[in-house]
Amino acid sequence: MDTILLTSDNATQYIGREIVFKTRNNHIVKRILGVSKTGKSIHIEHPDLQNSLEIVKRKVYVIL
Repeated sequence: MDTILLTSDNATQYIGREIVFKTRNNHIVKRILGVSKTGKSIHIEHPDLQNSLEIVKRKVYVIL
């Protein structure tokens, strides 16, 4: 599986793509629904994280 690290600089390029990240000791695969105006967080469908994922402090990878 080829991946690329998601950053605030490249997040808008990957809207609609699948990502993988780790939360509560589990790897989760979700789709990017949108990016915040600052680019520091992304919108995903995951109620446990309040449908938002901060990408500055967390390693989030885009699945290519």
